[in-house]
Amino acid sequence: MTALYERSVRAALRAYKLTLSPYIGQACRFRPTCSEYMAEALITHGPVRGSWLGIKRICRCRPGGGTGYDPVPGRET
Repeated sequence: MTALYERSVRAALRAYKLTLSPYIGQACRFRPTCSEYMAEALITHGPVRGSWLGIKRICRCRPGGGTGYDPVPGRET
């Protein structure tokens, strides 16, 4: 079941990069990009917490915000 979820998230990321991303442009200030961050957060933390982490990251990716390497936080045990 988790493999199906992970494949679905990665397929959605690929679809986004092929369809919408070229029109939006390469404006992300962080690495990994916001879309890659969202996908990794969803896979690592699940749909609820992963969505929250992704939304917080997108809100930080704005003029006057930070830049640089910003990985997805590890899963708490």
